[in-house]
Amino acid sequence: MIKSGECAVMELSQRNIRKILYIVILSIVIFLGLQNIGTVMQVAKTGLGLLTPFFLGGAMAFFLNVPLQLIEKKFFSSRRKLVGKAKRPVSIILSILLVAAIVVLVILLLVPQLEKTMEILTTIVPEFFRGMPDWESRLYETFPDLEQWLEALDVDWNNIGNRILEFIKNGTSTLVGSTFSAISYVFGIAFNLVIAFVFAINVLANKERLVKQVKRLLYAYLPEPKADRAVYIGALTNKTFFHFVTGQLTEAAILGLLCFIGMLIFRFPFAPMASVLIGITALIPLFGAFIGTGIAAFMILMVDPMKAVWFILFIIILQQFEGNVIYPRVMGNSLGLPAMWVMVAVTLGGSTMGIVGMLIFVPLFSVIYTLIREAVGGRLDRKQVERRKLI
Repeated sequence: MIKSGECAVMELSQRNIRKILYIVILSIVIFLGLQNIGTVMQVAKTGLGLLTPFFLGGAMAFFLNVPLQLIEKKFFSSRRKLVGKAKRPVSIILSILLVAAIVVLVILLLVPQLEKTMEILTTIVPEFFRGMPDWESRLYETFPDLEQWLEALDVDWNNIGNRILEFIKNGTSTLVGSTFSAISYVFGIAFNLVIAFVFAINVLANKERLVKQVKRLLYAYLPEPKADRAVYIGALTNKTFFHFVTGQLTEAAILGLLCFIGMLIFRFPFAPMASVLIGITALIPLFGAFIGTGIAAFMILMVDPMKAVWFILFIIILQQFEGNVIYPRVMGNSLGLPAMWVMVAVTLGGSTMGIVGMLIFVPLFSVIYTLIREAVGGRLDRKQVERRKLI
């Protein structure tokens, strides 16, 4: 008769053998993958291409879920059976109409202003650089030492003006050509967009059922503590992304509105175009509004250089007000991510995935930062480290 100790040893040995077998198989797979890295990358690219509509649909569902939750909470809080049945379909339709209305409104505001701005700049840029010598003379009279410094730079303003004018003209024609290319590209991906949209609607309509199915899957195939941890991470991720999206949209809308009102009060040119541009770029954390400010300042510079200087000062003051008053009230401590890590997240996200990466990496870093902070805190509590040693 086999003793219990011997059974435990045999079970331990079998477990170790399985682990070793998994490691060996994984090592072989990695080795073969590295030997055929071109084929692996091609297969991965094809797989991602097939899954792109579903990734896009998931992103659509997540962003549509923000107004969906707000609409359901605001207008369908009743527990009556009739309301319960109509709540989700009506909320989905209202969410789609709301997002579509915002997009159409931005396009209607932006496109005519963009066309008008390009026409004005095409006219103003040559005049600006033709008048540069007179402006330069007045500047030298005010700041005599500046003349020697600029002469040392040997700046050819006429050449710069011609290059900028050529860029604007070429940019306009390129924009038209790119528009036709974009139309062809849109028709090429229309099928994927339709699939993504239908997938997003299905996800929103059955999100509670999908969550339950994922939970059943986790608890069926994972140990209960690991399943609990996975559910907690999922809930934390959803909460963080939700607060980030709602906070950034609210902040960008407030900043764009305040910018528009201020530009009207101080009579800065291109007020609608500049305010919409700054509001949209403000969706990018930390650096976004400065990108919009740079473009808007350049446009105003072509009309009146001094107004461009005052505009930059106005935006700096507005940014200080927004950062110290609006942002804390809108975002609160929902992210809990220090500014240094926000900068790292924006930089890494922008270098890897562009503007989309800038938006995704900040809440993603917030989730990782929260999990690491909780793990470190838990280990310190278990080790009972004195607090004075951690200061």
